[in-house]
Amino acid sequence: MTRAPRMTPLAACLLATCLAAGCAPQAVEYRYVATEPLKNEQGHVIGHKERLTDVETLEEFERITYYQPLYDAGGAIVGYQEPVRGGAVIRSLDGRRLGARYVDLRSRGSNPGSEGVTISIQP
Repeated sequence: MTRAPRMTPLAACLLATCLAAGCAPQAVEYRYVATEPLKNEQGHVIGHKERLTDVETLEEFERITYYQPLYDAGGAIVGYQEPVRGGAVIRSLDGRRLGARYVDLRSRGSNPGSEGVTISIQP
């Protein structure tokens, strides 16, 4: 009587990994169709709306990004910051790019409430 060979734990793990990789969802590729600014009643640009298209299915959808207001010492809005990876883009009230804020993790130990280094360009 011959015995069927047993599967080793390593072979079982490799088989399970291959099966899981084959069932994983594929990466979706999007293309930009259009971008338009979002304005409030004062005329300030407070965000933007991007229209994207899935390359394979041609399905369109919108992605909306709102900016965070920046206040001066008196409490008036002087600009907006658009959150991006690694910091924020500083924008004027009409949406033009004025500068950037970078998150510097090295200073968090000595100043935990810091928002990061801000670089502004005066128009």
